Amino acid sequence: MNALEKALLVKELHQLLDGLEHRSLSFFEIAKSKTRLIEIFRLCDDPIFKKQILKFKSQTQPQQAATDFADQTPFKLSYRGLFRQDGTLQQALYQNTESGWAILYHPAQGWKIWLIPAPNRSALISVWGNLAEIYQWMLEQQQRYSCLKTDDELRQKAVLLERHLAPILTQTETHLNLSPPLVPEQNQINVPDLSTSNQHLNNQLPHILKDKQQVITAKKQIGKDVLQSLQLGPYLAHLYPVDEKNAAAQELHGLEIPALPEISQYVDLLIHAADLKNWQQHPIYLAEQVDTQNCFMKYLVLFGAENKNQAVDLMHRFTQHYQHRIVAIKQISWEDLAENFTDFEALFYSYTEKAALLWKNENYVAFIPAQLFQTQKIIQFKEIPADFKTPLLLLKERQKIRVIHGQNRLNLSRTELAYPYFLLERDQGVSWQLIQNIITQLESPIDCNQLYEAIQKHISD
Repeated sequence: MNALEKALLVKELHQLLDGLEHRSLSFFEIAKSKTRLIEIFRLCDDPIFKKQILKFKSQTQPQQAATDFADQTPFKLSYRGLFRQDGTLQQALYQNTESGWAILYHPAQGWKIWLIPAPNRSALISVWGNLAEIYQWMLEQQQRYSCLKTDDELRQKAVLLERHLAPILTQTETHLNLSPPLVPEQNQINVPDLSTSNQHLNNQLPHILKDKQQVITAKKQIGKDVLQSLQLGPYLAHLYPVDEKNAAAQELHGLEIPALPEISQYVDLLIHAADLKNWQQHPIYLAEQVDTQNCFMKYLVLFGAENKNQAVDLMHRFTQHYQHRIVAIKQISWEDLAENFTDFEALFYSYTEKAALLWKNENYVAFIPAQLFQTQKIIQFKEIPADFKTPLLLLKERQKIRVIHGQNRLNLSRTELAYPYFLLERDQGVSWQLIQNIITQLESPIDCNQLYEAIQKHISD
């Protein structure tokens, strides 16, 4: 790519970001702009230009920006992923006793690094900053404590372990081969009686099998044991059984992408494995999962289902196993999902704008990611008490989404990934003055559904 082409792409990047930041765009226009940004990112492969577009990715694709940033460090193998909540980050970081690091992201505050300085030690945490600033902080801690092993050191450790295991595995497999070798007829020789040897091996077989199982277990510590792999666009996904004890679910498998461990925070990927080679020929189903209190858990993507009825059945089987439930199921094409399932915001836009609704629960209300709206309430008034099913009422103006009603709902929990919501837009003729006038006409305390219906009635009149 020459200098002129780079300059034109940089100019287009600025125009796209200006549109995202300062113009009032629909969800579809936002998704279209972000898709174009992703296309530009993929055009720019040389390392120098990647550094130039890192700040753009940080705004539009924080998940991918963090992954790309970690890939450029010598500590990629000890990177645990990008998180948006302290609790999930802490759980992921502490479940592995070895030293490691992870990134916390907040749209308004920026980035933090959490660093485990030594096995079984509490994390060191940077201040908020951009990626370059917090990485410089991590390098200072690394120099002070020698916290992390480099990727080269970890690979060398894995190779040494493999070398140690290889002779044991080979010896074990040799003992397990009980059949005599085949000999060509023209070179027939007298084969000794193997009855004594076989008896000896039969006596030793339980011990040999135990040794081999120990070797297999040790090898699993190097890499996770998987049934099969599948290519999802540019990513290699590993299949694993979701319920080994349930015979009816044997063909339903989870998908894990080793290069993107952080996406498991907001989406479960499933595949019906009856026809793996032709999975792209089947519809793709996308759903919202909630827990028993109606708190959003994750999206759920199902590949390979043969029809709508099978998809609904498989999705409900999966969520029941984990004591979740489905509130809505939509259908989406691979083209509309492929670019967006690796980022929570982008997946939300695809679900909202590009997926067709197939099934929904009674009184269904969709969910919006917490990072997409500002939680400060603009107009102060008394709300009725909330429970976890109570939706937020939001107003979108320009590129900001603000809370009209929902203070009590947010106070129930500030750590949820997404919240149920109704959305109004300034383009519909809704203004803060109109909202204020309608509020004064309603009986206090005010119900969210009642306020939303009153505003909608005014718009339609």
